[in-house]
Amino acid sequence: MRTLISSALLALLATTASAEDLRIGTSADYPPWEAVDANNEIFGFDRDIGDEICKRIAATCTWQNQSFDGLLPGLQVGRFDVIISGISINEERSKSVDFSAPYADAPNSFIVLADNPAAAAKSKEDLIAALSSGVIGAQGGTTHEQVIRAHFANANVRLYERPDQVMSDILSGRIDAGVMERSAAEPLMDSEKGGVLVYAGPKLTGVDFEEFGKGQAVALAKGNTVLQNRVNDAVAEMLKDGTIKTISEKWFGYDQSPK
Repeated sequence: MRTLISSALLALLATTASAEDLRIGTSADYPPWEAVDANNEIFGFDRDIGDEICKRIAATCTWQNQSFDGLLPGLQVGRFDVIISGISINEERSKSVDFSAPYADAPNSFIVLADNPAAAAKSKEDLIAALSSGVIGAQGGTTHEQVIRAHFANANVRLYERPDQVMSDILSGRIDAGVMERSAAEPLMDSEKGGVLVYAGPKLTGVDFEEFGKGQAVALAKGNTVLQNRVNDAVAEMLKDGTIKTISEKWFGYDQSPK
């Protein structure tokens, strides 16, 4: 019995020693993608996705909260090993980091006061015409900021740390519109009473504005192909067996899986 216990302990120690430690960076201010609870614990869709990936690649992962605009720089200087924070794959970001295969593909929306003329917009062209000379808010460092700068040429861009700050300034009239990922906007819209805030124009994806990218993925440091391939395999398995669909429905009420 002593020999069996010793062997088991040795095997456990060997497994622990060989386990990979990964630091995951996220910006936990974007519910239901990621947020913090009363105990400052990170939770949400991306947390569940990341924990499942770590389980499947046999990695020991720790989560670190960081403002969104500091995530990519933090990855580049080695503060994080990966980022899981609703990061959209696009050409500009792909110059500085690598991406896994997408695990989600979420639409985006513009939000305005109900009496704003842009509320009547039916197309992206209508939105551009109605808001190009206005003040538009977005979270800094996001694809939303890139879309405003690229397509709303005369707009005044105002940047924020969190989506709720964008909503607050729309309500107060300090900005004319805000743009954010639709599922992050929904709980904020639901908490606002009286129909004062409305969605303007259609839901938008990378098909409409290329800056929105090709879905949300895990970001990794350039050249880390071994880890990238392992994450890709985990994502492929999670899509195939329905795990991502299940996690999506838990947090959003519908499937965010890439089609």
